Amino acid sequence: IAAITAFFFRLDDLLHLVSIVTLLVHSVMAFCVLIVRYQPERKKGENEVQMQETGGNQTQGQEETAPAAEKLTLQGLFFPGGPTPTPLSGWVVYVCSSLLVLLLTLLCLVLVHWSSLLSGDPVPITVVVLLLVLITGITGVIWRQPQSCTPLPFKVPCVPLLPLLSIFVNVLLMMQMSAATWATLGVWMLIGFVIYFTYGIQH
Repeated sequence: IAAITAFFFRLDDLLHLVSIVTLLVHSVMAFCVLIVRYQPERKKGENEVQMQETGGNQTQGQEETAPAAEKLTLQGLFFPGGPTPTPLSGWVVYVCSSLLVLLLTLLCLVLVHWSSLLSGDPVPITVVVLLLVLITGITGVIWRQPQSCTPLPFKVPCVPLLPLLSIFVNVLLMMQMSAATWATLGVWMLIGFVIYFTYGIQH
């Protein structure tokens, strides 16, 4: 496969493809670090213990130990109810992180492709300021959510700032790639999705 690829593509094209794939992978990793840090801890063997305590009646045990349904409020976004992550706080971080990736991508598009930005044109400057305000506000919501206290041998410091900075730099570099590189990435991603959904997901 490597030999056939090298035969049909120029070296510059292959280097650009490797670069954009590496940047994409690192962006996805930073996004996953951001998501996982704020998810509630899942305890193994919880269902088995409930079944033993209730004599096999798993449904009854789950109903007795089920927490009260949480409600999403504006105050709860900035002042969560407890120091430990909950399913609601994990969902809030997931949605906010997805919005941040979208806003960071738009910001990078403006910074790279809007040539009048440095000329003092008020329109692109206003767009950049608005995007920065939205990014700062959503980052504040994520920062206020409780983080997981699960002991790990290594944790990324300065969450959520460091993962977001990593995503921003990676996407900014990706936006400077040529259209041909993006088209090649799209073809390879399509091939990868076909292989995954027809074979990999079942194995």
